[in-house]
Amino acid sequence: MLSPHVVEFELRGPYKVWVRFDDGVVGVVDLSDSVAVGGVFSAWSDEDYWHTARIDPGSGALAWGDGTEIDICPFSLYLDVTGRTFDDFESEDASTTAR
Repeated sequence: MLSPHVVEFELRGPYKVWVRFDDGVVGVVDLSDSVAVGGVFSAWSDEDYWHTARIDPGSGALAWGDGTEIDICPFSLYLDVTGRTFDDFESEDASTTAR
């Protein structure tokens, strides 16, 4: 499976993002755990900065600031939305290859 790309998003409340992927999967991701970690993610506490979110056209990731500051891997977002794990996808790829 190729990594999914975010094709549409909407900021919803503090640290929540509705996302739609290129395969049609949609859902809401809660990023508040990342804010709790601190570090670079503490920038999201500034509402103006939070609203700089955009889709990186090359990677399909959600990015903030100039794109080198914070970006969230689209596959990680996809796993959050679907409730699946990396191992689930690895197993699917192995069974598809075996056919």
